[in-house]
Amino acid sequence: MVYFLNSNIEIPLLLLYVLVISSLSFLLASSFRSRLSIPIIERQSGYFLGQSLNLEVNNDQSYINGKYQILNKDHSNNKTYTFLSNYNSENENNIYVKNSLFKDLPFISIIIPARNEEKHIKKCLLSLLSQEYPNFEVIAVNDNSSDNTLKIMEDIKNNKYYKTIGLSSEKLKIISLNGKPENWTGKTWASQNGYIHSNGSILLFTDADTYYAKKDVLLQTVLYMKNKNLDVLTGIPSPEKLDNFWAKIAIPLWDSISVLFGVDSADVNNPQSKIAYLIGCFFLIKKEVFIDIGTFESVHDAIQEDKALGVIVKKRGYKIKLVRLKEMIYTLWVDDLTTLWHGIGRTLAPLVMKNRIKVILNLLIIFFASVLPFILFPILLSASFDKLLFFPTLKISFNFNLFFMLLDLIPCGIMFILVSRKYKEYRTEPLFSLTIIFASIFVIIACIYNIVPLIIFGNTKPILWQGRKYIYNKKQEGFTI
Repeated sequence: MVYFLNSNIEIPLLLLYVLVISSLSFLLASSFRSRLSIPIIERQSGYFLGQSLNLEVNNDQSYINGKYQILNKDHSNNKTYTFLSNYNSENENNIYVKNSLFKDLPFISIIIPARNEEKHIKKCLLSLLSQEYPNFEVIAVNDNSSDNTLKIMEDIKNNKYYKTIGLSSEKLKIISLNGKPENWTGKTWASQNGYIHSNGSILLFTDADTYYAKKDVLLQTVLYMKNKNLDVLTGIPSPEKLDNFWAKIAIPLWDSISVLFGVDSADVNNPQSKIAYLIGCFFLIKKEVFIDIGTFESVHDAIQEDKALGVIVKKRGYKIKLVRLKEMIYTLWVDDLTTLWHGIGRTLAPLVMKNRIKVILNLLIIFFASVLPFILFPILLSASFDKLLFFPTLKISFNFNLFFMLLDLIPCGIMFILVSRKYKEYRTEPLFSLTIIFASIFVIIACIYNIVPLIIFGNTKPILWQGRKYIYNKKQEGFTI
C-alpha cells in the first residue's frame, strides 16, 4: 500500500479547497448583501399611516373602534401612528376612519400584458379586483393569445364566475391586440397600449402570472411611495409553489446563485450608484415620470424592458426604491426546465457582451461552490475504506483523507442550508435539496450553451420567451425578433 504524504496530491487538493471555500464565501456574501440591504413591506409588520394621511386620532385610545391598534405615540407633536393590518373595512363603525384613510389617495391604473396566460390570468385579475383601494382601474391587454386568455378576461368582465360576486368588475378594461409592429417586442407593445388607455396618475405594471395574496397591497405600496416621496417603487415578489418535478430540482438552485449574474440589488437603492432596474411583475411609477422617460417607446425592442426602463429612470435623476413584497404578491418566473433554459439565456446574453470575463468567472464560482464539493466527497469517502472507486490505483493516507472529508463537509453543508432556504420559499419538499449537484450541472450546461455561440459566432441560439423567438446579436448589442 502506497501513501502520498507531502506528495503532489495533497497540495493540489488543498489549493482546490481554497478555491471552493473562496467561491462559496463570495456567493454567500453576494446573496446576503443583496437580501439584507433591501427594505421589506409585509402585512404582518403593518404601516405607519397617521403621518402620511394626517389622521386625527385620540392619543389616549389603544384602539379605534376596536380595530386600529396604536403602534407608536409621539407626545411632542401629538401624532399617533396606526397599525394597518388590524384594520377591518367591513366594520360599519369604521366608515369614518375608512374615509379618512382613503382621502387624497391617487388614482391607479393597473396594466397587465397577457399572452397565452389561461392558467394564471383568472387568479391574477380576481386578486386585483379584490384590492381594498378606492380609486383604481385594471387594464388587461390580450397580447395576441392563441389560447383562452381573452375569453377568461371577458367572462370576468361579464361576472360569469361566482368569485366575481361583490367585485367591481366595471373597473376592468379589456384590450385585445392583433399583431404588433415589427420592431417592438410583444410585451413592450402590449404594455404601451395599456398605458395609452390609462387614466391614472400612478401606473402599476404587473404580470399576468402574478397573484396579489393580500387585499391591501395597493394601499400599502402607494402609502410607502408617498411617505418616501418616491417617483418609482418596484417590488420583489415571493415565489409561487412549484409543481413540476424537474422545476423543483433546478429552479431553487438557480434562484440561489442567479445573484452572481444580476446587478447588485443593494446598489439600486443607492442614489450615487448608476445601477438600476425594475421588477417587471410589479413597479409603480408616476405617470408624468413615465412620459418623461419616453414610455415603453424608449425601450420598444428590449426583451428585458424592465431593466432598460430602470436605467433610464435613474439617469434622469428620479427617486427609485426596490423593496421586498414578502408574502404580499406571488409570481412564478418559470415553471419547467425548458422555460428555465431559455430564461437563463435571456438573462446572460446582455451580460456576456458587457463583461464576458465576469460571466466566465461566475460559472467557475458555481462549479467550485456547488458541484466540486459533492464530487470530491464520495471519492474521499471511498478512499477511507481503501476502495477508491474512481481511481483504483491511487491510495491516500488515512489522516490526510479524514482531514479533507471533514473539510469537504463544510461547503456541502453550507450549500444545503443556502439552497434549502430557497426550497422552503418555493414550498418544495426538503428532500429535493439533495439534488443540488444535478441542478448545478444543468445550470452550468445551460449557461455554456447560451453564451458560447454568442462569443464565437456573434449570435445566441434562438431564445423562446412567451411564445416568440429572440436572437441576441453581438453587432446590434440587442435582441432581434
